[in-house]
Amino acid sequence: MAEHPNAVLMRRAYDAFGSSDLDALRDLMAEDAEWHEPGTSLIAGDYVGRDQVFEFFGKLFNLSGGTFKAEVIDILADDDRAVAIQHSTAARNGKTLDTRDVVVTEIRDGKLLNTQLFAADERQEDTFWS
Repeated sequence: MAEHPNAVLMRRAYDAFGSSDLDALRDLMAEDAEWHEPGTSLIAGDYVGRDQVFEFFGKLFNLSGGTFKAEVIDILADDDRAVAIQHSTAARNGKTLDTRDVVVTEIRDGKLLNTQLFAADERQEDTFWS
């Protein structure tokens, strides 16, 4: 059975993010995209608009010295959204991040629109990014 088109879209986004292909990632994301990052750390907050989402991605790389990685474990999708289970790793200031997260993304007209991250261990992520 073929993978749902929204799962394929999400995999393409992860591939673009992982290879730092920002042009490809920009093409996959709606101009009015949003990203919602839980917690109280330096990266927590609501990022509204594709430019702010890209600023958020820049924070991940800058604060981790380029070590942040998000590896897809699995993707579930339907006509309105894709849900990714990811393995996140990074190193920063002598600390390491090694966690699993769930990323829920609404999709409109074949573009990533509204993303909410759910951290498996929000305290660990807050400590790492603070």
